Amino acid sequence: MSSKVQLIYKLENINADDGVDIFEIAPILMSFGELIRSANDVLDLDQKIDVKVKPFREGSWITEFVFHSTIVEGLLNYLNSKEGNNLLLLLTLLGVDVKTGIVSVIDVIRFTKGYVSNFHKKENINESFIYENEKGEKLTVTAPVHKLVQSPLIQNNYYYSIASPLEKFPSAKAISTQLNADGHHPQLFDEKDREFLEAYAEQELLQDVEENITDLKGIYLKPKRGSYSGEEKAYSFIMGESNILWPVSIEDALFLSQLRKGEVRPFTEDVLKVDLQIRQKKDGKNKIISSYVITHVIEYIKYEKPKQMNIEDFLN
Repeated sequence: MSSKVQLIYKLENINADDGVDIFEIAPILMSFGELIRSANDVLDLDQKIDVKVKPFREGSWITEFVFHSTIVEGLLNYLNSKEGNNLLLLLTLLGVDVKTGIVSVIDVIRFTKGYVSNFHKKENINESFIYENEKGEKLTVTAPVHKLVQSPLIQNNYYYSIASPLEKFPSAKAISTQLNADGHHPQLFDEKDREFLEAYAEQELLQDVEENITDLKGIYLKPKRGSYSGEEKAYSFIMGESNILWPVSIEDALFLSQLRKGEVRPFTEDVLKVDLQIRQKKDGKNKIISSYVITHVIEYIKYEKPKQMNIEDFLN
């Protein structure tokens, strides 16, 4: 059982007459092919992928990749894929093919701007993970996509096949990838994606982590920094004399509503009595990353400026 998929990799705005240096472009082509094959290996899929390159086309610098997939045992049962569609789904998970409703690796990179270490596991019927960005916004992804995002193989090959050529060929401005079939839309990678992929390439990945969640009841916090406007952003608080907690998200719906309405305007000397959840992740190198969630605001204690006394107050 086998299937063949043709995908067009295009460096935009390259002068076809000038061409490109073979010693610069060859490693890029190899990295792109390896990106697909390594994704197959990371997900332990029972298929063998052969990668071939067809002759260049006229116009902007274009290469057509041919991926030939041979199923060894079974199909991608975790995606309920139909026969012959498993390689297409792999390309969609990576984001080099665009399909509505599927969150891909590049979607996660764009959402987090490349900073992919702030996530936690979500337990439900189908195992999934929740990523948070600098604004405190949340994105839910499937376990296979999470596994790809946190793989050094995907990290390196995505950088060298997409970000690196935009550095080597600045006139290109963008790279597009598109399946050579009707009904498929191109994925466009631009300068902003290059910045995100550079940040992603520098991250220490946390695919295999131990996760620990601790609930603290009725503790006192002081606001330190944040817009405190009711939007889900990464706040910071002080616990005790100088212990700064960051990033902190607020999940108390009533308190968030009060913030949005301006009924509560936290000040650095105010005190919140809250239920706090501490989420910690530890990787194989004993690197620990902590995040915090205020699950319930028990009491909001507003700071009252001391009233200045004068002689009349004492006489009365």
